[in-house]
Amino acid sequence: MVYFQLNDSEALLNSPYNKRQQEVEKQIIRGSILAGDGSTALAQTKVADDGTETRVYPYGSLFAQAVGYSVYGGSGLESTRNNDLIQSHSSIVSQVESDLREEKKDGDNLVTTFNVGLQQAAASSMGSNSGAVVAMNVHTGEVLVDYSSPNYDPNTVEENWDTLTNSDNGVFMNRATQGLYPPGSTFKIVTALAYLRQNGSFDNFSYNCTGTYENSGFTIHCYNYEAHGQETFASAFANSCNCAFAYMSLNAIDKSTLRQTAEDFGLNQNLQTDLDVSESTFTLDSNTPDQLTMQTAIGQGDTRVTPLQMCMIGQAVANQGTMLKPTFVKKVVSADGKTVKSTEPTPYKEVMDAGQAANLTEAMRGVVKGGTGTAIADLPYDIVGKTGTAEYNSQGDSHSWFVGFSNTGNNDIVVCAIVENGGDGTAPAINVVRDVFAAYFGNGS
Repeated sequence: MVYFQLNDSEALLNSPYNKRQQEVEKQIIRGSILAGDGSTALAQTKVADDGTETRVYPYGSLFAQAVGYSVYGGSGLESTRNNDLIQSHSSIVSQVESDLREEKKDGDNLVTTFNVGLQQAAASSMGSNSGAVVAMNVHTGEVLVDYSSPNYDPNTVEENWDTLTNSDNGVFMNRATQGLYPPGSTFKIVTALAYLRQNGSFDNFSYNCTGTYENSGFTIHCYNYEAHGQETFASAFANSCNCAFAYMSLNAIDKSTLRQTAEDFGLNQNLQTDLDVSESTFTLDSNTPDQLTMQTAIGQGDTRVTPLQMCMIGQAVANQGTMLKPTFVKKVVSADGKTVKSTEPTPYKEVMDAGQAANLTEAMRGVVKGGTGTAIADLPYDIVGKTGTAEYNSQGDSHSWFVGFSNTGNNDIVVCAIVENGGDGTAPAINVVRDVFAAYFGNGS
């Protein structure tokens, strides 16, 4: 009993199988789910003159997977925070008045962390592509964007249920938190920290890239077999040189160091948040053959990550090494505006020290200033980041990745995007991230 009270009480209260909820809902008008501004409704209950209640989603498909729907057991925040929405902490006077009039009480409202303008920018830039976008506040861990495509309209999910559930394009999956993808070269952020941990600095690294690197009968090649020539660590990172990173994985980084670094960044960890999150996985160990080690170091092989995980990796670098637990709900407020409970920034992992974070930031700045990420270099503020092209089948088809953060020192954000089957990572994903940054700074946030 004590264990359930301490560990599983929220899950039990929010479970659609909990019949107590059905009784409570007979007395409560379901509360609203609001954007981060505390006033814009993302989900609300409209009550007709005859008392009929209709759950309405003013932004349609824009927040489909994150906010979710309330029928058929629910999904998204509608499900995981269901118990908050069917409780009422309005004043005793208003509750008594409702009882005397034999009317339902107004439920509490969720104030999320979502920024409508940024979510719209992500959706517009993603267009008809499949993929996901996540944006977080660097210093609070608040998730400002959780966009997943393709999606659906929660206003019509009940009438279209059979069609949606029989679809093979995964519209119900929140790709931002549940999609698992090879990270491609965005993973070189992790490999770079492993190198830094083992060698102390990037200063002594040198490699002559000829476009291919062969070891143990297996060949790694750079994008389009480009020969980068003599490289320092900074230029190898900026050029996203696969050959240099394959070389260092066998000659300058112990497998145990790379695994520990990946797990310190949150891979192989069960992250508990307000939304269901898939566990990002990393399988390399001391028995991994060299062939797979080289692939792993450049973000291929068996490694799988969620866009949220990659965003958290960027956030840890931006926040001087402290990874914060992502939050999706700022607070719960009563219908008359009283704060019932709120969420504070929560450290999740101390991944690196400030000096190591500064070294990684400088390496990521090189990507934007003169490497594979120059498409974002003309924005009038300091953006650093890492591109990624992640092959996902034997034909060489690839997803496009970009993760980057603003480095202005004032309310900075980190943004991660993946465009499924987007091809070259220096184009599609970076354009999505660019548009989110432009919307953020353009709105004066």
